[in-house]
Amino acid sequence: MSQPSDLPKRGHLFLWIAFLALLGAGSGLAWLLARQGIRGPVKVLLITRPAARETGLEPAQERALAAMVQDHLELCGPFAITSVTEVPADQDLFLGQSRTLLLQLEPRRQGDNLELSYRFAWGRQLSQGNPIPWSTRKVAALPPGRAFEGFLRGFPQTIRGSAPSLIPASPALFWDLIRAGAWRLQNQHLEEAMALAASATRQEPACASGWILQGNLHYRWMLDRPSAFRQEQLDLEADLQRGLSLAPGHPRGTFLLSLLKADSGNQREALDLLFQARRKQPYNPTLLTGIAYAARGAGLLPLARRAMDLRDELAFATLQPQAVNITCLYTGEIPLFEASLREQPGHLRSTSGVLPFYRGYLALVRGDRSLAHNEFEAAAGLSSGYTNIRRLSHIYDLILDGNRDEAWKLLHEYDQERISMREPDGEFTIRLAEAYALMGDRASAMEMANRAFARGFGCTEWYEHSPMLEPLRGLPKWQALIQHLRERQHLMEDRFPLRLLEQG
Repeated sequence: MSQPSDLPKRGHLFLWIAFLALLGAGSGLAWLLARQGIRGPVKVLLITRPAARETGLEPAQERALAAMVQDHLELCGPFAITSVTEVPADQDLFLGQSRTLLLQLEPRRQGDNLELSYRFAWGRQLSQGNPIPWSTRKVAALPPGRAFEGFLRGFPQTIRGSAPSLIPASPALFWDLIRAGAWRLQNQHLEEAMALAASATRQEPACASGWILQGNLHYRWMLDRPSAFRQEQLDLEADLQRGLSLAPGHPRGTFLLSLLKADSGNQREALDLLFQARRKQPYNPTLLTGIAYAARGAGLLPLARRAMDLRDELAFATLQPQAVNITCLYTGEIPLFEASLREQPGHLRSTSGVLPFYRGYLALVRGDRSLAHNEFEAAAGLSSGYTNIRRLSHIYDLILDGNRDEAWKLLHEYDQERISMREPDGEFTIRLAEAYALMGDRASAMEMANRAFARGFGCTEWYEHSPMLEPLRGLPKWQALIQHLRERQHLMEDRFPLRLLEQG
């Protein structure tokens, strides 16, 4: 009679032992995941305050300072950062999000010192219909290096470790870098900006930010001068490599170097670089934007598309789209492509001419030549825009306006300038092929399409579906080109399977 009553006790004891073992294992796993940073990122909305009062800083300088803050946070922790220029009117996007941080910078320059004050609020603190419950961190003005050290020590989310040398020891050189960063988007000051950055790297060669900014400025300068591409590419790559040797994994520097490699027709090196950096920083939206760009050029549209989805999960894409989603044009997702073309004041997308150019390009794809003409005209007239975008927009505009002789002359001149470039941007080259095809010059268009392939643009899908390239599809040389494209794309698909993104 005693045995039946003992069995449940033994069974309960076994269950308790099993439960405690599982609990211990679960706690150990949770500790391990937390130690490895697998808990997930802190999503930061980094807000640059409009210069409404005297701060000693121009709005563009505040944005350059915000970029420096972003670089520090990305290197110090699992932060996924979206940078905007105003507090969003609708806070519903952040309600109840325990790992979302609204961070509004309130910097002030005092002589050569920096007051890096800010206010912040966590998503979990927000409630519908109520003002944001900001907490303010007001700090004293300090030399910039110490100001950033204090900023990181007192940050609302605990930061372990420290950033590499991103701030010059000399306060005067720090402010030179901020001024140069502010001028990066102003064509009339670009050479002055490059001179400031070059002076900073000469005087403090151990400062990673100086080299990466110098590379960034070189990139902007190089894009406007295709005939100087060969030497500029070498100088630009050297600048970025020097910065990355001082700050390994620096997302902005890695992204820029990957763009250079992809634009030079070497998507494989670009993707290798990006995936290597992403193993250390799996939550960085900028690296995912780079993967989407390089994968698109290689014809790896599923990989590019997945990278975009992961990026948009980490960034507040509705507040600040990260890039023009050309991938969605190639996949036929036209509404998503069109949605990425909206204006954003102060953002590079809205000052470079890229947005009106691609709005015109989309209108051309749809057959709306009148709208395309208006958009290309706007892009060509944008004084702050990239020179290559302005020139190509003007050529397209002339074609649509019926001035084909003038358009052909300008396109041929531009083509000849680009011949001296060292494997230049293949995706841009296909736009030249499409322009020739629009004018009815099939021989030049075919030659240019082959050149786009040779320069690394391998998106077979777009070669096969671009409406502008339709006149070429009956040519014998076209089928040979498509065969070469498919062969190279298959090799890239084997090298970069989709699962690599999930392993990041």
